[in-house]
Amino acid sequence: MLRMELLPAGHGDCLWIEYGDAAAPHRILIDGGASGTHRRALRERLRALPASQRQFELLVVTHVDADHIGGTLQMLADDEVAFSARDVWFNGYRHLPDENPDTLGPVQGEKLTVLLRAMPWNRAFGGKAVVVTEDQPLPTVALQGGAHMTLLSPTLEKLAALKPEWENEVRKAGLQPGVDEAPAQAAEGFELLGVPDVEALAARTFNEDSALANGSSIALLLEYEGRRLLLAGDAHPGVMTAAIRRAAGRGRLKVDACKLPHHGSKANVSKAFLQSLDCGQWLFSSNGAYFKHPDPEAVARVIKWGGASPQLVFNYRSPHTTPWAASSLQKQHGYRTVYPQGDGEDGVSLNW
Repeated sequence: MLRMELLPAGHGDCLWIEYGDAAAPHRILIDGGASGTHRRALRERLRALPASQRQFELLVVTHVDADHIGGTLQMLADDEVAFSARDVWFNGYRHLPDENPDTLGPVQGEKLTVLLRAMPWNRAFGGKAVVVTEDQPLPTVALQGGAHMTLLSPTLEKLAALKPEWENEVRKAGLQPGVDEAPAQAAEGFELLGVPDVEALAARTFNEDSALANGSSIALLLEYEGRRLLLAGDAHPGVMTAAIRRAAGRGRLKVDACKLPHHGSKANVSKAFLQSLDCGQWLFSSNGAYFKHPDPEAVARVIKWGGASPQLVFNYRSPHTTPWAASSLQKQHGYRTVYPQGDGEDGVSLNW
């Protein structure tokens, strides 16, 4: 059994993964979503677990942006939940190259550091940075229950680039003391676009993401009993594509599903990235309320270069996702869509 839920994490990521015996599965949590995700989607799920099943195999905090770390902080600070994990993967300020111990890190990163002091932290990496290096094979870690995680991002260079801008970047992302929710912005939808023109959108010039915080994002390939899930965080597509090609050897890397980087941002979903994979399911995690993701250019690229009859899975119905449900578009371009049931407050659950 391999199951993943894209929990309703606002404009962020919160991926709940289970594998093994359905009656007593092993669990992995990738990010905790934006602030409020714990209250909205995580807290009761965790409290409902039997005491014997409350230790997760792994918690990954991909990077310090508010829409990934906010809910994680609330979860770890909640004494009633008593969340625990055999290992936590997170690159804090101490893991950035050329660390100056006299320089303070950002507010939320420091808070997470305090919470992690009593937990195993980057144990699989000897307490050092979770990082890919060019002169060594891609790191692969065996988890209990037969799953394996292969690291695809970040590189040492991306971590080094983040260091001088650490505090500025996370503050710009909304990590401010006393702020519980990132301010929502009105959704623009497709009013100005009309019916999406897949060919025209896919053909727009691609400009790669240059955000330093996103460049530091942990991205992973999960393998279990012949199934593969690519969990891209907010990683830069150039780094991802290079690592995927290393993992594949020759040809495309076959995966069962890919959680697209940066919630389907047009700066993180490139033609080269898509064509490096042999994938049938493409997963979008965002309500679009803050950064209006997924971008129509990214969705169009997936439709055009995401393989034969790609399936697009959205964990929210929003003005940015519902236009792609049009049956005329699906028939014309040969793709399928999946949306949450009802109001979508439970997100989307997938099984392989």
